[in-house]
Amino acid sequence: MFDLFLILTPLLLLPIVALLAFLGCYQDVTLTPATLTHVQTVVQSAAAGANTVTADPLTLQGGEFIVVAVQWSSAISVPSMPELSETSLGAQIHFSGVSGGGPFAWYAIDSLHNMMVQIFSAVNPSGNSQFQVKASLLQASTVPWNLCVSAYAGVSEAAPLSSPQTSRLNYLGNNPQTPPISFGTGALVYAVGFAADSNGTFPGNNPLTAGTGFTTEFPASTNPLVEDSAGTSPVTAQVTNANSDPNAKGFIFAMVLNPAT
Repeated sequence: MFDLFLILTPLLLLPIVALLAFLGCYQDVTLTPATLTHVQTVVQSAAAGANTVTADPLTLQGGEFIVVAVQWSSAISVPSMPELSETSLGAQIHFSGVSGGGPFAWYAIDSLHNMMVQIFSAVNPSGNSQFQVKASLLQASTVPWNLCVSAYAGVSEAAPLSSPQTSRLNYLGNNPQTPPISFGTGALVYAVGFAADSNGTFPGNNPLTAGTGFTTEFPASTNPLVEDSAGTSPVTAQVTNANSDPNAKGFIFAMVLNPAT
């Protein structure tokens, strides 16, 4: 009997050894969401009288969240709103006006036209490496106008945006700013600022700098100026105009980009 026990012992131990080996191979495969980060921004201007403006293409990896800001002039009586398209993907891309993102009548250029700003968003398809945005107007802008396109990675699919805020419309001075904006861990505040001379000339002589804690994302353009911040909540989105004229016109829009979870 004792000999039989010795013979069977190795066989009885095999399941225990296999179980220990399995436990030793276990790894925690919980996936950590990608950090919300700015990928690329481009700004393109068009001359007064132009009906279209096309930004330089963004170089991406796929899946990025796209934010588009458009500034233009529109007739007061029959407003002309911009139509956005992606130059190669066409109808595959749907640009949505951001809730709370305008259109804003920033100021009256003259008795017939308003200066307008509106924010849009879209998603770059998975695997798509180039994204180029074109804006079109039925009525040509009577002032130079701008198309600002930014891409961010790691943005929530379910609730990408929140807390849209603007400076006061018809603001005069050199420091337009929003009310304080609160945001959660891992989120980021996107903002875009504009300025014009006191007589309404745009862009005039109004170079802008980013607010405290914000990063300028396309330094080649200082008006408009695209900035963002992942600093400590709450933050006040603002820009500073080097033009010291107290009657210079200013405007800023900001919103929270929420991280994927």
